[in-house]
Amino acid sequence: MSLPADLVIQQLPEDATPPMDLLLMADPHKEEVQHYIMCSIVLQALINGKPVGVLALTPETKQVAEIRNIAVAPEWREKGIAGQLLKDAAALATRLGYNILQVCTGNSSIRPFQVYQQYGFELTDVRWNHFTLHYPEPIIEDGIVCRHQLVLTKQL
Repeated sequence: MSLPADLVIQQLPEDATPPMDLLLMADPHKEEVQHYIMCSIVLQALINGKPVGVLALTPETKQVAEIRNIAVAPEWREKGIAGQLLKDAAALATRLGYNILQVCTGNSSIRPFQVYQQYGFELTDVRWNHFTLHYPEPIIEDGIVCRHQLVLTKQL
């Protein structure tokens, strides 16, 4: 799979507004997104200057950085953009001195779970009933109720 030729991945300037439409594709809990985005480094995937992908990276501990959100616009999926965002996030986390990159996803997020494994992440924990306990509305993806949070990590 070849990346779009005009793809640019860049860090969102601190004073810029993050692409909430994309962020809410991956996490529908707007208040939660607004909370963690304030302490995140946001990477944007741009094509012809238009945001088509986003990734939010936050510190968890001195050793662990977490990808709190990653999303690609539907018309740009399956073109390697998420993979490039993951590679750039791993490189950034390494430059910042982190040893572990973590990402969490729902049990219903089959394709993202596959992509994370393809980029070197391994399942290390399951947080049972996380989404049913912490989200006000049920999340349903492809007919699967999202209940549990899968934690994947990658050694840097």
